[in-house]
Amino acid sequence: MDKGNTMNIRKNLDDFMNHLNNNMKKPDDYWYEYTTRGSKYYKITMNYSAGAAGVTNHQSVYCFVDKHNGDILKSAGWRAPAIGVRGSILNVDSYINSDWSGGWLYKIFGNIYEGVNNVK
Repeated sequence: MDKGNTMNIRKNLDDFMNHLNNNMKKPDDYWYEYTTRGSKYYKITMNYSAGAAGVTNHQSVYCFVDKHNGDILKSAGWRAPAIGVRGSILNVDSYINSDWSGGWLYKIFGNIYEGVNNVK
C-alpha cells in the first residue's frame, strides 16, 4: 500500500467518523470512535454514557473498516468482521443511509455493496 492511498483512506475515515458523530441521527449520549491497533482493520466502536460526563458505560463494535481499501464490514464480534463488504468509506453513497444501531450493515435489509469498483 502506498503512502498516498493511506492518507486518502485516513481522510475518508475522518469523513465517515464525522458522518457518524455529527450527521447521522442517534440517541443522546452516543458517540463513535475508532482504534488503529489492528494491522488490517480500523475498529469503529459505538459508545454510550448515561452517567457522569465522559464516563463510558457501554461500548460495542459498530463496524470495521479495511485499512488497505476502505471497505466497511459488519462486526462478527469484538475482534473480527463478518464476511462480505457492506460499504466503502471511499463512496459516501454506500453509507449515507446508515443508522445509529448498525442495522444498515445487515445484508437481509438489502445492503449488498459491490466493493471498490462501485466507487464514483
